Amino acid sequence: MPLHVLPNRRQFLATSLAAGGALALPRFGRTAEDAKASATFALLADTHIAADKEAILREVKMAVHLAKVWEEVRAAKPAGMLLHGDVAVLKGDAGDYRTLAELILPAGKADLPLHFVLGNHDDRDQFREVLKTQAASPIDTKHVALVDAGPVNWLLLDSLDKPNVTPGVLGETQLKWLAATLDEHADKPALVSVHHHPVWPKNEPGFKNGGITDTVALFEILQPRKQVKAVFFGHTHDWAITNHEGIHLVNLPPVAYIFTKGRPSGWVSAEVGRDGMKLALSALDKSHRQHGEKHVLAWR
Repeated sequence: MPLHVLPNRRQFLATSLAAGGALALPRFGRTAEDAKASATFALLADTHIAADKEAILREVKMAVHLAKVWEEVRAAKPAGMLLHGDVAVLKGDAGDYRTLAELILPAGKADLPLHFVLGNHDDRDQFREVLKTQAASPIDTKHVALVDAGPVNWLLLDSLDKPNVTPGVLGETQLKWLAATLDEHADKPALVSVHHHPVWPKNEPGFKNGGITDTVALFEILQPRKQVKAVFFGHTHDWAITNHEGIHLVNLPPVAYIFTKGRPSGWVSAEVGRDGMKLALSALDKSHRQHGEKHVLAWR
């Protein structure tokens, strides 16, 4: 579920009913020349913030990790931030989101556009109530959004089924919206953000339980629409870049804790443009061998 915290709502166009309605970032996409430029975004996933700032899971104090990442993000001054779900620690309690607000919205407002895609450890109603967010969704059953991000269109999907239920589900209504929106906005590269990872049958690479149960239906929509260039997701608490039939799959690292020893936690800077993107990993552990790792990916 994409939810948006905007620095100044007058700078944005938010249309909640039309399938083509978009949230427009203020600094990009205003002229044909702007649309050709690149824009840099901070990509985060799996913060798992608890109401108690002192809470520790897997030897990690989650609030400390987010505070460190947020300091780096603010210093980088990106065009916006996208957090790819599992904002809260387990069930999306109100206290979890209040602590999140204290960490990244200390003055009660955002320094930059913040876009949230909720995951299986989140609760839609609690998040919306605590953060008083602007939520624009053209369908009732799922909360989706098209973000006009200058050189690209960014589509935010909702794979949350129920709080604390692991697998992700998109559903027929959301998939129909996605297909229609992509067809109406085929003029720029399209990037897709969702919490859960794609899951294919066991005889295909990348199979892992607990991901998007209707992945095959999703990619039947994405694959033939050549403007779709990449899919970003979290959920697995890992950092990896793969490719599925020309579409880049970017598995974002967790801000909170890792599942596998030796893997990095942190955030990713994504400079996106008309022809491709540049990704850079900022690991929390600056001595980690992958800190500063860069990838240059061309669009199909």
